[in-house]
Amino acid sequence: MAVATLGACATSANPETGRNQFIIVDDAQLAQASLQSWAQVRQQTPQWRNATAQRRLETVGGRIVQAAGRGNQSWEFVLFDSPQKNAFVLPGGQVGFYRGLYEISERDDWIATVLGHETGHVTGRHAAERYSREVATQTVVQVAGAATNSDLAAAALGLGAQVGISLPFSREQESEADILGIRYMHNAGYDPKEAIPFWQRMETGGGSRPPEFLSTHPNPDNRIQRIRNYINEQGWGPV
Repeated sequence: MAVATLGACATSANPETGRNQFIIVDDAQLAQASLQSWAQVRQQTPQWRNATAQRRLETVGGRIVQAAGRGNQSWEFVLFDSPQKNAFVLPGGQVGFYRGLYEISERDDWIATVLGHETGHVTGRHAAERYSREVATQTVVQVAGAATNSDLAAAALGLGAQVGISLPFSREQESEADILGIRYMHNAGYDPKEAIPFWQRMETGGGSRPPEFLSTHPNPDNRIQRIRNYINEQGWGPV
């Protein structure tokens, strides 16, 4: 994937968030990078062969993406056989959901919380924005001397741990994904109030260190209060 030039830059409002975004990578480039990164993950990480769990994940995921207005996009939901309490999404619609996270997701609403959040990263165009921000800084120009463009693309897509580069979503993006996810949960017929006990479980269930899924996310107490406030403002509470 070639690094986009600043001459191709554009700033426009995202209809899902209403926020202006600086984007210098086109969707076709990002989709190609997604496919390459997804193939790498599938090769390196074993799939969890559990037909019942797979059907459950796909059912919840299908409802969420329909509620997000992305039902016409190609989506793939895969359970990975790992104890990590983690999940990720690529902008091409590839979703990885780890066994460790699935096993603590007691309710479909909890799975919907995760998948709503991940879908929010796609509709929020967060990977494209993150990649664009990094390419536009001198820091990334320096990093590019030690890494290939495909490495940088993989890192921007959220797979930086595999290539030794960390480009996490910003807290602003994580907070946006939370709120978008709550909206999609509600529109899909799930109970948005269940996001509160899910995040509480995630915070307390990781032992002395938070689960990887929370490593770059907002302060847990602030996140829960923000979600609580949004639910109450929408009249879906009280919580």
